[in-house]
Amino acid sequence: MKGTSKLRFSFLILSLVIILSGCSSSSKANIKVTEDNIDYLIEYDESLQTFITEMTSILTNFNNSLDGLYTHEVSNSQFATIMKETIKKSNELVSNVEALDVNPELFEAHQNLIVLVNRSHQLLLTAIESANNSSTDESNTMDKDTLRQEYIEIKKEQANTANQWKILREELASAAMEEEK
Repeated sequence: MKGTSKLRFSFLILSLVIILSGCSSSSKANIKVTEDNIDYLIEYDESLQTFITEMTSILTNFNNSLDGLYTHEVSNSQFATIMKETIKKSNELVSNVEALDVNPELFEAHQNLIVLVNRSHQLLLTAIESANNSSTDESNTMDKDTLRQEYIEIKKEQANTANQWKILREELASAAMEEEK
């Protein structure tokens, strides 16, 4: 029971961080394409697409492994091993996102991306801790449902981010066509 309450506490903290940062998530929609910013918006969009693709790969690996726990095709210790490898990729993604130097106009949008990538990384850390705890203590079962719910929330936020940038990408394409005329 001790591990489950620790897991729930971790998700409570993460939820508060997301709620507090979510108040400003509409900032991406406020970015308008102009002649002055088109070049760095295109550059940032390319980076963002790479980050989203990497994050999708990491989360797909997590989801498939969690599915394996539900179907008993993966044991808790196997899940922990898979998560250890996935955490290495996630850590690299977090480092790359945090290291990106962005134009001040993109600061708030990029901060939201940093929070999202760190939230997904924390999901992996929480999952591995839960798997390790339940592997060593038979009375401590892994709270797969809480992990699944956090995964779903992260995927919703990721989809929202991708959609907002898809709209901006359409504006970029329109602006590029205007420049060609």
